[in-house]
Amino acid sequence: MCKFGIQKPITMQMSSVNIASIIMFIFATILLSGCSDDIKKPTDQLVKVRPAKILTLQLAQSEQFLSYPAVIDSNQLSELSFAVGGRLAELRGVAGQRVRKGDLLAKLDQTDLKIKLQSTAAKYNNANKEYQRAARLIKSKAISRSELEKRRSTRAIDKASYHSAKQALADSLLVAPFTGSIAKVAVKLRQVVTAGEPVVTILGRGGLEATFNLPSSVIASSTTNARAATDSYITIDSAPHLHIPAMFKEASLEADVSSQTHAITFSFAAPEKMVILPGMNALVWFKDPSMANNQRHVRIPLTAIAIDGEQQYVWVVAADSMQLSRRDISLISGVGETLAVAGGLTAGEMIVVAGVANLSQGMIVRPWLPSH
Repeated sequence: MCKFGIQKPITMQMSSVNIASIIMFIFATILLSGCSDDIKKPTDQLVKVRPAKILTLQLAQSEQFLSYPAVIDSNQLSELSFAVGGRLAELRGVAGQRVRKGDLLAKLDQTDLKIKLQSTAAKYNNANKEYQRAARLIKSKAISRSELEKRRSTRAIDKASYHSAKQALADSLLVAPFTGSIAKVAVKLRQVVTAGEPVVTILGRGGLEATFNLPSSVIASSTTNARAATDSYITIDSAPHLHIPAMFKEASLEADVSSQTHAITFSFAAPEKMVILPGMNALVWFKDPSMANNQRHVRIPLTAIAIDGEQQYVWVVAADSMQLSRRDISLISGVGETLAVAGGLTAGEMIVVAGVANLSQGMIVRPWLPSH
């Protein structure tokens, strides 16, 4: 009995120890399992997706324009002057002012001219009366034929003096011969001017020309089916965003020996509220004559182009994975905000068009949506 009494407590103690060990083992397993889950999620597997401005390429009609610096001239430029001399009493025109045909621009002091006109008018009226009296007296032979001819000659001379004084008074007014703009005022108010001295230079709205030098190579590379330059325009330094329609006028057939260029002239009309004067600088824009009429290219904005040495490239976006890859391209020389692609890209592909300097090979992007 003593044997059995001793063994029973020992069995119960061992059972308690086993249960506690099992509980601790399970708890430790759970903790290790949680740590294991954390270890299985390395940070390098978290992919960062970058927003990007993406453009889907499309074929576009080639609009390759060439531009050359030009100088403005005019074939409707008139230098006005008085036919008589005198002191300038009125000066209504200023440089840049728009005027209409018949507007008064300047006026001389008319005091002496009016006195002379009155004097010659009175003298002519008296000579005319004397001649008319002689014509009546000759019928009754009261005067000689020679006296009649003398009075006739006097009347003719006085009549010419009267008309000359009348014309001088009219010539003391300077009016605009056509509608246009005042290009230059060469005198000042109350200044004494002589007959024929330049007073005001006026520029008509029509007759403006822009002349520039076109290299012989451009003319030589022109295609036989190239479209005529009907979409040509001119930009002025003071308003570079304003496109003024222009039309080809003439070209020099003989090239300059030293520069191998031809003088080309385009004609245009100034806009209604813009003053364009001879001597101003401008740019003449016209379609490249070497480009065929039906030529179509993919065009990309300048902001999409990156440069590595002399190589130009873009970042192409894969449609399925949105992953970036570098693509070397070749461009057609030109000006403007977009350029035509000669090779390396096709219609339907997607490229990044902004922030290209901050991109890298294999990067994942998503379309950038502007906030409102």
